[in-house]
Amino acid sequence: MTKPEPQEEDKLFLPDPEPEPIVVKVRAVCGFVFGLFWAGVIWVQLRGPGMVPTLLLFTVLPVVFAYVAARHGDGFWEYWRRD
Repeated sequence: MTKPEPQEEDKLFLPDPEPEPIVVKVRAVCGFVFGLFWAGVIWVQLRGPGMVPTLLLFTVLPVVFAYVAARHGDGFWEYWRRD
């Protein structure tokens, strides 16, 4: 016996399907590049701090942005686009 198709109002509460692996990789790369951009902006605002803060800034921030962009997808980008 087959399950009946969910009604329109039931579809609103279904979990989002898992994205394809290539989509996750593209999101991660875009998040990494965006993190590099923001690391550069912060670095300029701080007027080029020493070597250790610079290394931490340019390694940690892009990795965090890549993870969050891959994990949350469009929600991550909507957060940055909102006014």
